[in-house]
Amino acid sequence: MDLRRFVLILIYVVAAAHAAAAPTKSYPLDERTIYSVRLSREEPTTCVFPGALKAIVGANVSTKIEDNPAVLLSHEAGTEYFSLRSLKENAVGAPNVLFRGRVYALSFSTAAEADRAVVFLDEPLNGGPPRKLSSEILRALIERARQQDRPAAQFPGTQVFTDRAPPGSVTAYRNFTATIESITRFEAEDALVFHVKLENSMAVAVPYDPQGLAIRRDREFFPAAFAGASGAIPGRGISFAYLVIAGGPAGRANLSVREKFSVIVPRP
Repeated sequence: MDLRRFVLILIYVVAAAHAAAAPTKSYPLDERTIYSVRLSREEPTTCVFPGALKAIVGANVSTKIEDNPAVLLSHEAGTEYFSLRSLKENAVGAPNVLFRGRVYALSFSTAAEADRAVVFLDEPLNGGPPRKLSSEILRALIERARQQDRPAAQFPGTQVFTDRAPPGSVTAYRNFTATIESITRFEAEDALVFHVKLENSMAVAVPYDPQGLAIRRDREFFPAAFAGASGAIPGRGISFAYLVIAGGPAGRANLSVREKFSVIVPRP
């Protein structure tokens, strides 16, 4: 076997092994299921639910390090997520999560590689009827995406893991450009938040319709479910916009942040 072929095979094997050990998992919510979650001593694991949690009660789990627990829990009241880390070798834990009047059981164990993020969904991973997100939820997604732009300001133990990419792809219009600065995916909501930079080359302001903003993937168009945008790009200036793409016409769209997108910016 020549060296070049050997290197190609080695690259393929490593890539396949990495894909098989993906650190992010998604599960539909089912109170009849006990969910197994892998923890480690070196890296936090974050569990995300579709809404604010009522309570977390567990064995061998504590929010106070002075309790010398097997598993350290970080959770802020009213949030939809919590983070964990093993403090002892071969640590195990068994918390119950009270969410929307139901109890969901989790089982923690220490492993060589942790599940960095575990996302619980209140609908199937594929198919299912379309679910319309409220404007409050859509605004919250934009704010959470903004927080991802400021990772240094977050406490590492409570950071919500999301799939994120900075594509930098440019959609060119006659007098301005639209650059996708970042894409953030929120699995539970099946939503992508796009951070878009609009740059005007003309001396006068360029107006656009914020309600008509959309994303294109090949021949598919995804209108923004919500947009945080001013509606104008200043003369020889820059404006920024956030827009949310949530689901698809037949249910979950399961769009990846690594797909090739372009921005549709309608003029009035």
